[in-house]
Amino acid sequence: MTEYVSLPDSTPIVVGAAEVVHRPGSDFSPTSATELLLETVRGALDLTGAAVELGARVGEVLVPHGTWPETDPGRAIANAVGSSGAVSVRSELGVLQHTLLARAITSVAAGRVEVAIVAGGENRWSGVHAAKTGSVVPDPPSDAIGEPDEVISPAEMVISAIEIERNLTTAAHQYAIIESGLRHCLGRSIDEHQRALGNLWEGFAAVAAQAPGAWNQQAMRAEDIAIASESNRVIASPYTKWLISQWNVDQAAALVVTTVGVARELGIDEERWVYPLATGLSNLVIPMPERDEIHRWPASGIAGRAALATAGVAIDEVDLVDLYSCFPAAVEVQAAELGFDLARPLTITGGMTFAGGPYNNYSLQGAAAMVTALTNAPAHTIGLTSAVSGLLTKPSVTLWSNAAPRTTYACVDVTEQARAATAVRTVDPDLLGPAIIVGATVVPGRGGELTTIAVVESASGIRSVAQCTSAEVADQFLAADPVGTSVICGPPGEFFPA
Repeated sequence: MTEYVSLPDSTPIVVGAAEVVHRPGSDFSPTSATELLLETVRGALDLTGAAVELGARVGEVLVPHGTWPETDPGRAIANAVGSSGAVSVRSELGVLQHTLLARAITSVAAGRVEVAIVAGGENRWSGVHAAKTGSVVPDPPSDAIGEPDEVISPAEMVISAIEIERNLTTAAHQYAIIESGLRHCLGRSIDEHQRALGNLWEGFAAVAAQAPGAWNQQAMRAEDIAIASESNRVIASPYTKWLISQWNVDQAAALVVTTVGVARELGIDEERWVYPLATGLSNLVIPMPERDEIHRWPASGIAGRAALATAGVAIDEVDLVDLYSCFPAAVEVQAAELGFDLARPLTITGGMTFAGGPYNNYSLQGAAAMVTALTNAPAHTIGLTSAVSGLLTKPSVTLWSNAAPRTTYACVDVTEQARAATAVRTVDPDLLGPAIIVGATVVPGRGGELTTIAVVESASGIRSVAQCTSAEVADQFLAADPVGTSVICGPPGEFFPA
């Protein structure tokens, strides 16, 4: 116990973390997003054994915005836990979810507040269920409607004009193009890579089958995940329905952050203390078509190494990992940059296809699951969780432990280091003439038509994004690796066979 006694009172800790999932079934009832959040916050506080006392000391409630209409669920949470004077904070899409965690951790460590709550959730399944059954989604509490005390917005757009214009706003399209670059780099055939994707995601499904907060616990097999069928349509090659994030869920997560001093004063069991060790993050925005190597993401590795160095932890000391997992490419790219083998477990939730991918909240689901796992793990276990904002645009990595930290927690912004390490190409929306394919995906339409979307590059290294509606081209790109294929860019935004 010496290590706990010697810790400074200002040391930040998480003393309660909870996940809530309302799965489909005969007893399912729609709920507002705020009620989901309130349920999760109450669960996290109850785990501490000092719910009332902690609730009364909450100074900040931080919530990432979802697809729901509520504008200030943080106020409803603050009122419900007995801290009506707490500051309510809402972050918008494009702000890293670990930004809220880091804000909460540094706020308590600096003494600005005694307790902070970070919570997020999504109730899209309630909307789906209501539409199917003719029922209604209940209105949120009245105190969830209003302007929060603070809104955190991204400094710049996380997607470029050419991506918006040329069918790359859908995340599956972008990640599928990145996946084609990964496949080419690995030298795999179409079939070999598809099997590899199925095997990777089968492992994630197996974890979800045992994870209490997972949305889908079917433990699906590789062939059912990666092979297209009537019930598993292609969304954007090579991604089928069961290779992409599932966001029609009712899920929420909450973390209660305080200090060692407050926990000691309230008698919170030391076995419940989980220590955030360090966070590394980058707010660099370089759209995918501009990145020299579309299958690489230097910012992710730099953020991870910064967190490890700040915490005084070596990569081989990390026991538990939960990588942001909206698509296989996100996991593959992050693992490569961080130095993780794909054969090791890279999720503790089951990932966003099976655990569920609540819009703008999964990183908090992963963090809450990590805190729970560390609470139940052997002493001196270290965990790593990651977050992604935008379309593989902004990364962050946070390290956690159930043992006392070796250094003082810090959040390190590596934006400028990432900028220096990322080679870029000029993108010209009006590119004409000969080019080669850098990465591509084929997207089926509801009527059976096929559209190929590609990042292309001229001999002088100028990039563009172009589309082709030729069925022959689509069939060719589905049958064999298209990267390196010669094409002709015609009217801006279109390409044709060379």
